[in-house]
Amino acid sequence: MSESSVMTETVSTIYLVCCFAIPVLYLILYSFLTKKSKKKNFAKALGIAICLMIILFSVKLVLRLNIAIFDYPNCYINNICSNDVDDENETPKKNNKDKTSATNSTSSTNTTSSTTPKKVNPNAKVYDNVKENRGTKTDKGRTAKGYEIYEIDGVTYVDGFLIANKTYFLPESYAPTNTYNKANPKATQTCNNCIEKEVWDAYQDMKADATAVGLNIYISSGFRSYVVQNTLYNRYVEREGGGETGKAKADRYSARPGSSEHQTGLCYDLNTIDDSFANTAEGKWVNQNAHKYGFIIRYPKGKESETGYMYESWHLRYVGTELAEKLYNDGNWISMEEYFGITSKYEE
Repeated sequence: MSESSVMTETVSTIYLVCCFAIPVLYLILYSFLTKKSKKKNFAKALGIAICLMIILFSVKLVLRLNIAIFDYPNCYINNICSNDVDDENETPKKNNKDKTSATNSTSSTNTTSSTTPKKVNPNAKVYDNVKENRGTKTDKGRTAKGYEIYEIDGVTYVDGFLIANKTYFLPESYAPTNTYNKANPKATQTCNNCIEKEVWDAYQDMKADATAVGLNIYISSGFRSYVVQNTLYNRYVEREGGGETGKAKADRYSARPGSSEHQTGLCYDLNTIDDSFANTAEGKWVNQNAHKYGFIIRYPKGKESETGYMYESWHLRYVGTELAEKLYNDGNWISMEEYFGITSKYEE
């Protein structure tokens, strides 16, 4: 919860205390200052005290009704408000911007890197991109849209953003170093909080705001080492029948070792890793608000030809609020591949 929200709650509590305290203080002062003991005088003072209490409560009630009538919300860290969720079924409400973006969805494919980010809230917290690793920088040319490509110790960056996909692989020994919990490059298990500190902090803010509007989000899969991804991928290939057919099917939803974003420490999967997540209250809220914390839906709906992966509503990647706002594109998500002009295809 933000500072302003805490302040609002504090003021509200103080006001309620005053509703009782002021009439009581009036009676005490009346008894102390007057020497008269006639019952009718005390009864008159008691009546005035009760009237004071009623007036004070009425003012509070009128203010609350005014807030409800004019839809003035209680907002938290990044302009996430309590009226963004329907009280009856706890599903996110549609706003006018959502309706506008729906009518313009067909034009999203024409959006380029020149898309201008729109400020959701000028006072919202800004999340910066994670700084690139230190090391020897090797120039690798330019993307189709003119962005600089370079490597630092075998890790590919485009315009300062780490890229791991079917075209750009990570070294087998790679693991993020500035993490909330230490990431082991040889780990044989997934570590949900072994992700970059900036990513972890932004996730905590998002989780707090989701909780404030009655939703429950949690990380179900965070950092995965090359070893873990190798095990997972091979398991999926076998499950899909093995051989080239099994690989082709598994490649739509599972990354080959070295090409997984989970090895970067910049992403995580939320809640249920299933198509059903997109239709839950949590899934809808995340889709509409993740960009405010620097996260993107890494594999948007209808972008499989660009990303190489089917739609994953639960897979969030951290890029910072500046780029996230551009890729959000008023709800018509743009993929990183489309934005930067890069490919995501395995070399067979």
